Amino acid sequence: MKVLVTGGGGFVGRYLCKALKERNWETFVIDIKPFEESGLKKDMVDKYVEGEITNYEKVRQAMDGIDMVIHLAAKHRFFGITEEEFYRVNVEGTKNILKAMDDCGVKKIFFYSSVAVYGDHRSPTNENVIPKPTSIYGKSKLEAEKKIEEWVEKGNKRGALILRPTVIFGPENRGNIYRLIRQIDRYLFIPVGEGNNIKSTAYVENIINATMFLIDRGFEGVEIYSYADEPHLSFKEIVTIIYKYLGKSMPKLRLPVKAVLAGLKPVDSISSFFNIDLPFTAAVEKMNKTTHHEAKKIRQIGFKQIFSLEEGLERTIRWYKNKK
Repeated sequence: MKVLVTGGGGFVGRYLCKALKERNWETFVIDIKPFEESGLKKDMVDKYVEGEITNYEKVRQAMDGIDMVIHLAAKHRFFGITEEEFYRVNVEGTKNILKAMDDCGVKKIFFYSSVAVYGDHRSPTNENVIPKPTSIYGKSKLEAEKKIEEWVEKGNKRGALILRPTVIFGPENRGNIYRLIRQIDRYLFIPVGEGNNIKSTAYVENIINATMFLIDRGFEGVEIYSYADEPHLSFKEIVTIIYKYLGKSMPKLRLPVKAVLAGLKPVDSISSFFNIDLPFTAAVEKMNKTTHHEAKKIRQIGFKQIFSLEEGLERTIRWYKNKK
């Protein structure tokens, strides 16, 4: 099997390339970073193309001779990126990949979408929920899904597997969970609110195992799966586990959400006046928002999660301590 991983030099991409090579699959990568900055080892890839997925010639160069695409490359930060940039990379870049697949006769694509396509929900989401994204990122991901679905419908024996993961964390990632660990370690974290809101997350090795499980089943047409680890933990439970493995005591002080948001209004006004993106209010709201995403469909067909969330957090904290 020859596989092209777009965004293979990113956090999830590196874990994925390692898993592919462990199966002795030929692994091709296209990534915006130079190979030396990708974090990949030479024995993890057979071909590496430096370039954006918005550059058709680069995509076509990376695509030559492969059997399947695993499409990870995307703009995903929630702050500091324009709507045009989200759509340029996440939608137009996906269209580029599909065009190159047509030109090279490739009929299978595994697309990493996001639970962001569901939008904001008080109750748990699953694959039966009609997507109503509220963020620009979520809208761009849903539009990319639609382009892939249209591509499948137009051809014979084409297949697309769309995975909608929640927040992914693990060693080498410096995203939300890493920042929370660092804040707690540096005594910069002050709990706001009760923390009873559910925060669905996914440990990186579980998401890689889910990916390989779905690929092994084979696919034609379009199949869509959500992914989140179980059990679903509250924000307070996640924070408690982090304090435990950092060997620190939980603070007793908890600030009320409404008071904190009221105090941030002057900051919002100043940042708006000077057109500066200071997402303090958004960060507090995000901390206290429930993001509960079910992934029963993949479990109903036999997937078994190997690592518990606590094990994933412990491994991540161990990596964090070693890197300090």
